[in-house]
Amino acid sequence: MDTSTPPREPAAAAAAAALWAVVFAAFHVYWALGGGFGLGDGSVSEQGVSGGFLVYLVVAVMCLVGAGVARELGRGAGRSLLPRWMLLTAAWTAAALLLARGGIGVIDDLLRTTGVLTHGLSGLSLEQVYGDPDPSAYTMWSMRAVDLYFLLGGALFTAALHGFHRPRRRSSTDAEPKVG
Repeated sequence: MDTSTPPREPAAAAAAAALWAVVFAAFHVYWALGGGFGLGDGSVSEQGVSGGFLVYLVVAVMCLVGAGVARELGRGAGRSLLPRWMLLTAAWTAAALLLARGGIGVIDDLLRTTGVLTHGLSGLSLEQVYGDPDPSAYTMWSMRAVDLYFLLGGALFTAALHGFHRPRRRSSTDAEPKVG
């Protein structure tokens, strides 16, 4: 068995995580330049677009770094340009933060939508969260989509990490038979 080439599935998961990060970076650049699609239509989105230029650009750079981390995971263990500890620390941090952000957002949305907790996990009213006491359906669905996108990113980084493994060492029983 050739262990020098990573299996296709982990490489595909890493490529998907990298693509996820590049798309998210592109959205952040778009928002930094004044775009509003995906942010809803409340006053919070308007404040975010005008006041968050630098924040959006910093997050875009972080996303591009994340794309690089994902691509390195796709190279496979022993083939990365980064030290193993650095690569795994960055990848596990990304996976954990994205899963936490997305998961908490989805749970908060479900609790608010079902009326179980009208102020969600945060204890904040809709007006405090969205800048509008009665946010539009577009705003609500935009924010739900963002929560799900975070969750997807965390799942993709986790899948890429799952496929990242140490190269298998050949044991003496794996040695090729001697000819002659």
